[in-house]
Amino acid sequence: MDSIVLPDLPTYLFAPNLAGVLSLALTILLPLAAALFMRQSWSAGPKGLVLLALAALKAFLEAWLGAAEAGVAFDVADVGYAVVVNFGIAVGAYFGLLRNTRVQQYAINGGLVHDEVVDGTATERTA
Repeated sequence: MDSIVLPDLPTYLFAPNLAGVLSLALTILLPLAAALFMRQSWSAGPKGLVLLALAALKAFLEAWLGAAEAGVAFDVADVGYAVVVNFGIAVGAYFGLLRNTRVQQYAINGGLVHDEVVDGTATERTA
């Protein structure tokens, strides 16, 4: 059975280099960054879309910088694959490492968008 050849993006830590380690660390921290742009009252769907948007932004920036540095063409297919991998790692980090931790609660509570409770009902309030 042939081994799977992965793109050369630093997203995939399969090549032990500093860029791969930093990329993985940033991906694990994506749920905390996403929490800054979420409201506590949101359901899982909108929260997942915010996380997906940040994963896409991270993958796009990594691929763009990598293509510019290497002098090669930007490959949209590789970026799409990187978005899926980044999102999967971020979701895994959220459910495995960060869920219901103090740092996650601080990120949500100290974020840019807050819920305001008036008469027992959460309403949206921006910082």
